[in-house]
Amino acid sequence: MKTSRIVINWFVDFDEEEKWINEMSGKGWAFWHTNGVIYRFKRCEPAKYIYQIDFDEQKSRNGVGDYVVFRTQCGDEFVHQWKRKIYWKREAASGPFEAENNVAAKLRLTNKAFNHHLNSFIGLTLIAAFAFIVLVPMGRHLPESTISTWLTEFGTGLTYGILLAELLILLPILRKLQRKMKELIGQILFHCMYS
Repeated sequence: MKTSRIVINWFVDFDEEEKWINEMSGKGWAFWHTNGVIYRFKRCEPAKYIYQIDFDEQKSRNGVGDYVVFRTQCGDEFVHQWKRKIYWKREAASGPFEAENNVAAKLRLTNKAFNHHLNSFIGLTLIAAFAFIVLVPMGRHLPESTISTWLTEFGTGLTYGILLAELLILLPILRKLQRKMKELIGQILFHCMYS
């Protein structure tokens, strides 16, 4: 019987990723590592664990320190961190994570995800602007050579590639998360008005 499994998958929505990891747990595969595309699992008792994805607001490089200690004291187990995503697990017998039943906690996680993707969008836009404002003109003003042609073509290609990726990937993600935040805010307001 296999004791480990590697699955290639890619997610735009952290909720879909979290749901998939929990489905894998239900089939007897405990998540333990990812690089954003390759997911690693170990054999476990089916549905033994439930998982939650959170986001590091501090942009920590060496783990999340105090936050890990706090969540661990609450009964959650730190599994893995990839970039700003933090993966948590707990035994299913302990009950669901707070965010599963708490609209305010879901809003907090969605807001963290939105900020993460917005920062990526801003960073990529700055790279595209640098390529278009610096590399392309530099290539055009240098004497005709292989380097000047390369700078112009590279700067133009990088700019268009980034803008296309932003239009096709990041903007739809940001819109989806923004709609989700509005929906959650609506639920909170509804609850406040009718409680």
